[in-house]
Amino acid sequence: MKNQPFRLMYIDAFAGTGRVGFGQAETEFIHGSAMRALLTKDKPFDRIVLVENDPSHYAELERLRNKHRDRDIEVRNMDANQYLRYLREDWSIWRGVLFLDPFATQVEWSTVEKIAGFGALDTWIMFPVSAIARMLPTSKRPDEIADGWVNRLERVYGDDSWRELYRESRQLDLFGRVEHERDPGIDGLVTIYETKLIQLFGERFLLDTRILKNTKGSALFVMMFCVGSSNPRAVALAKRIAKHIVDNI
Repeated sequence: MKNQPFRLMYIDAFAGTGRVGFGQAETEFIHGSAMRALLTKDKPFDRIVLVENDPSHYAELERLRNKHRDRDIEVRNMDANQYLRYLREDWSIWRGVLFLDPFATQVEWSTVEKIAGFGALDTWIMFPVSAIARMLPTSKRPDEIADGWVNRLERVYGDDSWRELYRESRQLDLFGRVEHERDPGIDGLVTIYETKLIQLFGERFLLDTRILKNTKGSALFVMMFCVGSSNPRAVALAKRIAKHIVDNI
């Protein structure tokens, strides 16, 4: 974006404290996404927006903002979905990067639809496959899944498409009823979401994704990328850069 006239915005919708702890005592810290956005040098962001629902984390972000009063930093203590759905900007002059890195299943599909309509925010989505897999046991009748989980799944996927993961099993349960099962692993969970993103963003969705795992090798999130602009040259360039990032994590 060096030679482009747009003003640049960075939005971290689940900003945490702005820093990431490591080590057993977490007494040392590495820069989180908020600090990395602040330290961008090639073409600094004109505005940095940090959204955090947790009051204690929000207080940390306020301290970060106070240390950088020379920068346009907006800190919001509110639900990220609410903030993004009511975001009003002149997208003819603004472009930006949006980072959706929820703790679990907080990102709602209606919010993703709203973001796609902006046509301005390159969006990184951390899709929470671990949390979703816990809601969808491999052996379960879909109608037996807890109502709270059903509501959450339908907010994440935007509909009940997750039910398509289950099929009748050849085995009967102890009461002679037909069992239902889904394929183990995360492929089905991810494919449904990717298909919906392709329908929503079209060519703006990067097919290359990256599974992020814990130290035991279990999948936690799948890293996905969607281009904001619909300009073909901008789409091609953004996807090439994003693919390089995905390949080198």
